[in-house]
Amino acid sequence: MEILDHEETQLPLTRLFSTATSKILDFLLTNEGLEYTESDISELTAIPPRTLQRAIQTLLDEHIIKRNKKSGRTYYYTANLASPRVSGLLSYVNSTLIFNLENSTKGK
Repeated sequence: MEILDHEETQLPLTRLFSTATSKILDFLLTNEGLEYTESDISELTAIPPRTLQRAIQTLLDEHIIKRNKKSGRTYYYTANLASPRVSGLLSYVNSTLIFNLENSTKGK
């Protein structure tokens, strides 16, 4: 089995842009249709809470992600799948994940 280098194991957008914003986008796009709290996203992406809050606000302002209030003061976030820009990003993410899978199985 071929071992992938660090670049090939990174999520697609993080591969191009190593910022908190790209990590959040990668996370929400690869988990499309699921909703996560800020705490969940912070823990699962290793982004510090204050950095996460700034990046989330940028993504909300650009209508790339959506915020839904579920209970109490807890907000849940998901990718805005109705946005044409998100559709393009999702297409890129999915094709990159498929490309990575195909390359990882060629050595078998």
